[in-house]
Amino acid sequence: MILRLATAALGLLLVSACSNSAAVAPQVQVVDLQLLESTVFEQRFRIDLRIGNPNDFELPLDGLTFDLEVNGEDFARGFTNEGVTIPRLGEGRLSVVASTTLVELVQQMRLLAERGDITYRLHGTAYLKSFTRRQAPYESEGSFRLLGNGDPPGRAI
Repeated sequence: MILRLATAALGLLLVSACSNSAAVAPQVQVVDLQLLESTVFEQRFRIDLRIGNPNDFELPLDGLTFDLEVNGEDFARGFTNEGVTIPRLGEGRLSVVASTTLVELVQQMRLLAERGDITYRLHGTAYLKSFTRRQAPYESEGSFRLLGNGDPPGRAI
């Protein structure tokens, strides 16, 4: 009897572990960026992220790392151990602190003056809180145009 219970418990554990391994990576997007502090050598930003869960089960995150590239160049990086549980087929928000160097900021200002539009790529790893440690890599990208003198309202940011 005890052997049957142990076998059944092991079977349930394996089934639940297999169902978690089929998880689709979360969708992580930048929704806001604010300068927190600036020194000669480093700038720190608060970046608000929207995390979408395309899975039919909740995703309990207990941390994430990220790298933000702007116009094809490294811009900011960071990590957090903040946890958030994203509901099944739902969204959540998480604020993270990122840092960049003066050189990276100057490169972006130069590119922005030349191009007038911004492309970005955000990528990293979300850490799932579970019985067995799981990692879910993610990536998103996009672009937008800054409002200039010749742009009609509503067509650019």
